[in-house]
Amino acid sequence: MDAQNQARGLTSNGYPIINPITNQPTTFPFSGDPITGEGWVYDSWTSGGAGFVFFSGPFNMAPNDTQWVMIALIPAHGNTGLNSIELLREKTDLIRSISYDSLAFGSNRYNITIVEEPNSFIPEKFSLSQNYPNPFNPVTKITWQSPVSAYQTLKVYDVLGNEVATLVNEYKNAGSYETDFNANKLSSGVYFYQLKAGDYLATKKMLLIK
Repeated sequence: MDAQNQARGLTSNGYPIINPITNQPTTFPFSGDPITGEGWVYDSWTSGGAGFVFFSGPFNMAPNDTQWVMIALIPAHGNTGLNSIELLREKTDLIRSISYDSLAFGSNRYNITIVEEPNSFIPEKFSLSQNYPNPFNPVTKITWQSPVSAYQTLKVYDVLGNEVATLVNEYKNAGSYETDFNANKLSSGVYFYQLKAGDYLATKKMLLIK
């Protein structure tokens, strides 16, 4: 019943939602911006366990027509409620930047769920460190820092510019990260690892000796 009332633009108890600015009933309980403090946000709550309510439509369709609809459930758990909303907006922008055809029919995987433990230290600038050990055989560690949340890729190339490994290809929060590169299937020689994070691009050289 709570969900049905909310779908009709009412409170969970079935009462009209009153806009405190106009003092008139409204079907839009979230007309404000909690980040900037503009507008207003209805202080709704639920008495049950964790969950979500989703509504969509209406959809205008011609007779015998078909229509593709894509629904994205985006997790965004920050340190505070407002931080969670900020993360949700960043991840939503990422999803919107990817074409529909790529999301629906492409072969690339887009990981936007943050799996690392929250990092309380936020770097002041981007940095890509020299791998350690270097030279290495066959495993080495690569570390980097990102002062902003962004979609990040970390790839390895040979001296001819051919991609030989993708170590990172996902959305990450601002923070410090590290990953291991195992080159047991590669031959000795010079390789390059390149980090892309937002507008940041950095490349470093490493030496594999077997």
